[in-house]
Amino acid sequence: MILLLTGTPGTGKTTISNLLAEKIGCQLVDINHLVEEKHLYTGLDPEKDYKIVDMDALEGELFKIVDEENVGDQKTDSSIDISINSSIDSGKDSCINFSKTSCIIIEGHLSHYFPQADLVVVFRTEPHTLEERLKKREWKAAKIRENLEAEALDICTWEAYQIHGTKVHEVETTNITPEEAINIISEIINGKKSFPVGNIDFSGYLGA
Repeated sequence: MILLLTGTPGTGKTTISNLLAEKIGCQLVDINHLVEEKHLYTGLDPEKDYKIVDMDALEGELFKIVDEENVGDQKTDSSIDISINSSIDSGKDSCINFSKTSCIIIEGHLSHYFPQADLVVVFRTEPHTLEERLKKREWKAAKIRENLEAEALDICTWEAYQIHGTKVHEVETTNITPEEAINIISEIINGKKSFPVGNIDFSGYLGA
């Protein structure tokens, strides 16, 4: 199983991904770390303090990892044993056991560009809340502004949808804990719930 977790910076991807990978025993690929480790960038945008990622090189490295894990051709409907011991309402963690197959989680705001996926989850956060989170990172104002506009315009969602279609789900993380987010992902994997694209709208932020 290949699970892509994406979203604007500050929406909770890294925290949720680390916790989820630990709980379900999946290999976790942090794209930011991979780009740094393999020097998969061509330069730096000084105004916004961004590394300019070499997307072809990044995709090549991700394919290498997927091939090594032998997860690219496996099916999620018959080869994965998943059981949920609790739900969001119970306030307890979900238990997912991938006992029959390998799985990999690819995390980062560029992860949705990878063309292979069984499931794509886009994390969303209300822009005013997101702004407070990003200010704590002491980013440049231009970088924060660009990310807030991207969140209000659903950029990650629609980029992901263009590549992966109905495999994409949106999960709002504004007021939920990482454990609750994991429970939601568990229910999506099990087919118990669906969070299709188009149900989250933060466009009002642009006119605020």
